[in-house]
Amino acid sequence: MHLCELKFRCERSLSMNQHTVDWIDSRLTAELAPACTLWVIMGTDSAAYAAVDGRGEVLAAVQRDYSEPEAPFWRIGPHVQRMLESSPVWHLPFGQRQGFLFHANTTLVPRRLFQHGDLAGYFRLLLEPDDYAYACEELTPWDAYLVSATDRAQARLFQALFPGTRLRHSAAALLLAARTLAARQEHTVLAHVRHRVVQIVVLERQNLLFYNTFAFADGHDLLYYTLLAYHQFRLSPEQVPLWLAGAIMPESELHRKLFAYIRNVRFAEPVSTWRLPREAANTALPAHCYFELMSLSVR
Repeated sequence: MHLCELKFRCERSLSMNQHTVDWIDSRLTAELAPACTLWVIMGTDSAAYAAVDGRGEVLAAVQRDYSEPEAPFWRIGPHVQRMLESSPVWHLPFGQRQGFLFHANTTLVPRRLFQHGDLAGYFRLLLEPDDYAYACEELTPWDAYLVSATDRAQARLFQALFPGTRLRHSAAALLLAARTLAARQEHTVLAHVRHRVVQIVVLERQNLLFYNTFAFADGHDLLYYTLLAYHQFRLSPEQVPLWLAGAIMPESELHRKLFAYIRNVRFAEPVSTWRLPREAANTALPAHCYFELMSLSVR
């Protein structure tokens, strides 16, 4: 028996549109959990969480895609809660639980234009009128704020799972991780692929030029939105590499479509102060699939 078979339990299910992974170190027990923190991203399309001990070692990583990623959250919320609670990791007595949200309703606002008292105003031309919970997070490196409008049903479930926690969007951590990735390059284009959603980030050295989220149905859509970012900033797909992270595999149709039009496609290793054991990438998903989850450490 190999060491990873003795030490770890991994359940992995991969298909073209779905990644479901439970990777759990057998050392993670009810006795050890109080010395660990559970870090959770609850999105509109998928959910992920990691258990990390006080030394920064990842002891569990769980990623689940929703079967109806485009359904309104009031309908899928009960299913999301059951899905989160279906993993034995969820019920351990962790010392801390840190929750984050993902959805597409975000916008970047320069500090000089920011008004804390009118967060809804930033979405009047972007969203149809509805019931939202608004929040903001400071992005110090760019002297800006990330403002978010969370569907009220998603916000209610988040607050039920993480009582007393303010609404925090995972994009803030993703952008800071992308900034670290961009430190030694003239231009950086990062596509973080989620379940039928892609987050695209463009930086000039470490200066943030662009961040947006796009829903896609297939490789043609993903290629279109990626090349749109290249063209908007007059970047050459022949010269500027594309960094990929998230739910995209080397053998997938999505990867083949991008590689056909962009000369240099690379997979981004997680930017993190946490340590993801090599066995996790070997037995579950490649390290780039954990990019967003691991980026929570750089906030």
